[in-house]
Amino acid sequence: MKNNGSIHNKRNRELKQMEVFLVAAVFILITAIILIIHTMQREQEFNAHNTDFQKAIVHGAAYAVDQHLQSKNKSLRLFLDEYSAQVFRLNRFPGDERAADDIKVRLQQRFDDFFTFTITDKMGEPSLTDIDSLVGEACRIDLHNYSRTVTRDSKQVKNEVFIHPQPYNYHYDIMAPVYEHGKEPRIFFSSFYLKKIVDILRTHEVPGHNLMLVRQSKPEVIEVTREGARDVLTRERELSKEELKRITVYENIQGSDWRL
Repeated sequence: MKNNGSIHNKRNRELKQMEVFLVAAVFILITAIILIIHTMQREQEFNAHNTDFQKAIVHGAAYAVDQHLQSKNKSLRLFLDEYSAQVFRLNRFPGDERAADDIKVRLQQRFDDFFTFTITDKMGEPSLTDIDSLVGEACRIDLHNYSRTVTRDSKQVKNEVFIHPQPYNYHYDIMAPVYEHGKEPRIFFSSFYLKKIVDILRTHEVPGHNLMLVRQSKPEVIEVTREGARDVLTRERELSKEELKRITVYENIQGSDWRL
């Protein structure tokens, strides 16, 4: 009887130990599940916050670029209204170097990022022969495309801005129609350096994020980064397929072929 009692007591102790172990195991399991759920929620919150943060950065930079281009378009049209007499004279006499120099000086005074300008005939061909070397193939294609959209009733038409690759002078162009009474509309074409666009990207970019303008029509082609235009990049000038897949936030720039 004594032995049986000892065995019974031993079993009771073992059962109690087992119960304690099971309770502890269940507690640990529940705690682990709670921690996992909490961690997943925090990760989701972090990812959502990070996405919102990225969207805010991209939207802010895209808005600044858009406002810059709109301001440039408006300022160029105001310039043409203000100096219409000089522009009309150069339109009638494209060989008048004095008139061309006068307009160039005034553009340099108005726009500190000014590069060059020209006036075209109704077919979109530059009429100022002394700057032909500054009007590259991309500029001519852009001019011809724009000239087809210009009519007497299309004063607000804008060209789709993108980078024109002039050696050592990568730039973008802003165009505006010129209407002289009794004559076919012409195009006033002005080129600008990219410094202010680069400054916008530098101002809005934060550590751990890379802002860049690419082509909407060719998203792999890098146009501008905080380093400058693609001719000065220290990396490849096109995004790889892997890099394109990692892009989750972007915004198109109105009135351009740019995507930020």
